[in-house]
Amino acid sequence: MKNKLNIAIVGTVLASGILSAATTTDTFTAGEILLGFYASSGTGASKNLVANLGSFGNFDNNDGATVSILGSSLVSDLVATYGANWNSRTDITWSVTGANFAQSVAGLTRNTIFATSPRASVTDAPISITGGSDGTLAGIRLNVNSINTAYDAATTTANSTVTVVIDGSNSDSMQARMVLSASPQFGTDNTNSAASVTISDFYGLVPTSGGIAPNGAAVDTDGVVFTRGTNYLGYFTLSSNGLNYTASGTAIPEPSSYAVLGGLVALGYSAIRRRRNTKA
Repeated sequence: MKNKLNIAIVGTVLASGILSAATTTDTFTAGEILLGFYASSGTGASKNLVANLGSFGNFDNNDGATVSILGSSLVSDLVATYGANWNSRTDITWSVTGANFAQSVAGLTRNTIFATSPRASVTDAPISITGGSDGTLAGIRLNVNSINTAYDAATTTANSTVTVVIDGSNSDSMQARMVLSASPQFGTDNTNSAASVTISDFYGLVPTSGGIAPNGAAVDTDGVVFTRGTNYLGYFTLSSNGLNYTASGTAIPEPSSYAVLGGLVALGYSAIRRRRNTKA
């Protein structure tokens, strides 16, 4: 079992309360994954809550493991943005997305898109989604890149060094860029309700033709192959306790992982992302 996802997502340090008022910005780069929320009405209707979950490599483990993402800091930000009843509201939706903007990201074909597809129950089969050619996905990638611009300019929250609030009126907000015209796989059909317990399957969509990749496939630094078309990676589960991610495949625990788990948890989310925050 790869340890990197376990270290990256726990977020104990971020939820410990040692962070003071937000004074920094974070920088989103190609191949990283964004989690976004927005409300169509009520408290927080003018706000998009967006979190950077780090590299796509955190989510292609194929080990069947389930981990918590961002810990309690995410719940704290949801309460602060949308109110204590955020998990009972049907007017709040969420989605996960990302993209590779160029061929410089190891393991990804140019214009690879990451997108979610809502699922009614964990017992149901994932609802597969499809991508498109290099030219088609390039148009969707431009929308993700626009959200990147808004994310980079926003100040991080008091609870997290990787989460920001973007005004919904911003033309580069997730709310503005999640439009039907951006289909096939980055539109409103890829969002899920935040009420109760909701599930969204996570896919890597590689151009079905064109793009840059050896023999129509790309291999990341862990040897995971992304083939042309749809690549199923796992699923996210949102509840009142926060967000979990379950990778596809079957978990095979390594004996050594138990001995170091306590130390890994203490490192927290920000420790392994190895990315520098810049002063606002």
